Amino acid sequence: MFKINQNIYNKIGELGAYIYTLSLFISKSGVSIGLGFLALAFLLYLWDKRKIRLTTEEKYILVILILLPIFSFFSAGGIHSFQRALEKSYRYIGLFFIPYFLYKDRVVKIVLSLFSLSIIISFINGILCYKKLKWNFNIRFLSFSSNTLDEAHILAMGSMLILVAIIYYIKERKYILTSLFIFTLILAVAALVMTQGRGAWLGFGAALFVVLFFLFRNKKLFVIVTILLCLSGYGAINSKALENNKYIKRIESITNTEATSPKVRLLLWESSIDMFKNNLPFGVGRDNAGKYALEYMEKNNKYDEMKHKWAKAHLKQIAGSGNLHSMYFTTLAEEGILAFPFIGMFLFILYRQFRYCIARERDLNFYLVVGTMGMLVAFLVGGLTENVWREIWKSNVLVFSLGLYLSRVKSENWRV
Repeated sequence: MFKINQNIYNKIGELGAYIYTLSLFISKSGVSIGLGFLALAFLLYLWDKRKIRLTTEEKYILVILILLPIFSFFSAGGIHSFQRALEKSYRYIGLFFIPYFLYKDRVVKIVLSLFSLSIIISFINGILCYKKLKWNFNIRFLSFSSNTLDEAHILAMGSMLILVAIIYYIKERKYILTSLFIFTLILAVAALVMTQGRGAWLGFGAALFVVLFFLFRNKKLFVIVTILLCLSGYGAINSKALENNKYIKRIESITNTEATSPKVRLLLWESSIDMFKNNLPFGVGRDNAGKYALEYMEKNNKYDEMKHKWAKAHLKQIAGSGNLHSMYFTTLAEEGILAFPFIGMFLFILYRQFRYCIARERDLNFYLVVGTMGMLVAFLVGGLTENVWREIWKSNVLVFSLGLYLSRVKSENWRV
């Protein structure tokens, strides 16, 4: 049989990882191209009779990815939902390929720089969009994704990896790279604020808490810093000087269930519970919630609960789109009882990441896994108000973060 030089598929895989990473905040097509190179490299890896050893996390994820289209096939959505589930499955296979070509520290460090560059390019493009809008910064930040909520969530996730990179390179006394990542973090947080994405803000806050917990050796100092940050935030929200600030008003609106946006979300979540109860055990099927959400709103006179005519039209539009504005409620409605092991998958990965870091020496792998844990927390908290699993920009960044985490686990197994 024709023998393939190991360096060939390693280089192809590394190139795929570089293209994939650089494209995360810039281009969906670029991510697909990177995924293509990774897939080719992985096939050559198999041709070379290399063994595949799946981690426990990968086995869990693989089972869920197989069950999702099966459940959709037997759901109320039938063939349509089955096809939709299969069409969207390809984007997740990258997390099985990435670890095989991201195990070298040299490659990982290049990937971190490309990740940073991707955020910088996205920020510059977003600012150029404001130029077209005559510098009207009242409009929410938007860049390559063409959806401000996509921008918000991927920036919240990406900020966590940049933060741990800063701490690592300070420790290594690599001041040029430290300056690059500090600059990137400033741009990322500024853009995140300008998106006005409240769910992403919550995800950022929760992820920051988790990341700082691991970064602070002195837990008493961590508690003090956390209290000071909370008091500062509380003071800013209740400050007379900032009472008319649009960002403060956005934060205050999170708890106002009578405002239009939170009210719409609550009604959508009610409809998802109704779908779950009436379509056990398989759910209504992938991308099939819109019809049932509209039926629920009409049958239960939910439009009458909206104060304004435009709000009623808005509710009808959102319900008809099938966007239930929550990963958890959408999964409950569309996937039925599979929603519970699906959510359990993420909690299990978090548990494994926590165990990995809790008593580990502070090497590169420690910081990377802490960063990917922060990314996953931002993703999961953001999923409370957005269907982050289904939307491609967010799921691409999730796949990258999980692939990076698994590469750290596998790299140690291979060294052993």
